[in-house]
Amino acid sequence: MFSCILFDLDGTISDPKQGICGCVQYALRSFGIEEPELDRLEPFIGPPLAESFMKYYNFTAEQAQEAVEKYRERFSVTGKYENVLYPGMGALLHDLKASGATLAIASSKPTVYVEDILVHFGIREYFDIVVGSELDGRRVHKEEVVAEVLSQLAARGESDPDKMVMIGDRSFDVEGAKAIGAHCIAVSYGYAQPGELENAGAEIIVRDVEGLRSVLLGGTQAGSSTQAGRDTQAGNSAATGSNTLSERYRGSAAKTKTKSGQFWSAVGTSALAMFAYYVISLLISSVILTAVSVVYAIGLQELEGSSYNFWLNVASALSTFGAFIICYGIWHKKIQFHSTKEIDKLSIVPMVILAAAIAIGMNGVLTLTELYRFSPTFQRVSEMQFDTPVWLGIISYGILAPLGEEIVFRGVVYGQLRKVLKVPYAVVLSGLAFGLFHGNLVQAVYATVIGCLLALVYEWYGTIAAPMLFHSVANLFVYVMLELLPFGGVFLSVPSCVLFLVLSAGSLFLLWMLQGKTALRQKG
Repeated sequence: MFSCILFDLDGTISDPKQGICGCVQYALRSFGIEEPELDRLEPFIGPPLAESFMKYYNFTAEQAQEAVEKYRERFSVTGKYENVLYPGMGALLHDLKASGATLAIASSKPTVYVEDILVHFGIREYFDIVVGSELDGRRVHKEEVVAEVLSQLAARGESDPDKMVMIGDRSFDVEGAKAIGAHCIAVSYGYAQPGELENAGAEIIVRDVEGLRSVLLGGTQAGSSTQAGRDTQAGNSAATGSNTLSERYRGSAAKTKTKSGQFWSAVGTSALAMFAYYVISLLISSVILTAVSVVYAIGLQELEGSSYNFWLNVASALSTFGAFIICYGIWHKKIQFHSTKEIDKLSIVPMVILAAAIAIGMNGVLTLTELYRFSPTFQRVSEMQFDTPVWLGIISYGILAPLGEEIVFRGVVYGQLRKVLKVPYAVVLSGLAFGLFHGNLVQAVYATVIGCLLALVYEWYGTIAAPMLFHSVANLFVYVMLELLPFGGVFLSVPSCVLFLVLSAGSLFLLWMLQGKTALRQKG
């Protein structure tokens, strides 16, 4: 068992969302910025506040400091108590302390607030050392906080990093542990973005407090002090004798999922999201078409061709919107809306060019190879989609389809696969899922290629808004260039096809270069 256990506070011991995000709202309001959705402010949980204000709202250093002061104006009185312990955490801290471990807090939150929160929850007695940042701006980075904890542990004669473990919910906690050579356990129930903990190199990731208990105490359960002591001894015997954290973990009765379990859980969640989107769309569409049939007092297909296609497109648009709303309500917490990455605004230009060029280029390839001959279904779908008023086509295929499909296929499917697979594999598998979902050969090929690019865009920008924009541009460009312009057919010639594919490759390369430079600058 580890002799020294360092805990982050926010997102690890307690859920501070209401307090932190509410105080960020309060601070932003003083600058005339209204942000009604607390979910959008979750990235503020964990990192230094001033840096977050500068990153997410482009504040200057002076504005950021003023925002921090406004934040603390509310937090010091109300916000720090708008907080709740994660279920089972109090019992776990009790049992860890009873086992003889030295417990410490290493938080980026000011120490004075950390002390108040620990006392408020009645858990201050479990911690031998409490270190946070200072109100004057000193020691705000996690590496500095962890180094101070190590210094205080060394004064107690407990300075062996191999016997220490840092527990936290963000990449900053993992990096803090690495800075002093300690082990690290990451908790996925906090506020990390998809893939954040894996990319940071966490040794073990647990999904709940019981998983954390299993790693630290071998799966013991809380009880009376006497019983807790007996259980802890049993847990110690199971957990000792191994040199690495992973070996200790594998030897315990942990409930945390294995890699295989995590993979199939991700696949299951992805399949469920796709199935839900399909079924919801089908049900809404069926209800609308049935209503139209009743109103006309005839079978819908007895309408003239254009009228028939018009109502099919109306039903498609409304069903897509309904499915988007429902799927968003179910899975929005799994999706990255507010990017934690630095974004080079210049890179949006090659991204938009790439979206338009690849859409026309792929349509040219599919037309010139006459792949549509092998897909009667595609011919019927294409005829229906483009036999519609311009305003309805723009709303349905340029706005609603990108919203709904991106929520499901990038937000959920790619997001889930990215947690358990490396980027190339997650990109390809999510692209294949997107292609197969379309149900006919031509759209399957087109959607697979576009789907892979959409996944890359989501990965690079770290926000679902990026693939939504990409998807919308691609759809609208095809709709306008090929269907509305009288000379649209010229874009389907061999020279035009080659030109747009070369333009796509160049834009993709430029986008990759710009994003790569941004990532390096952010790490530096």
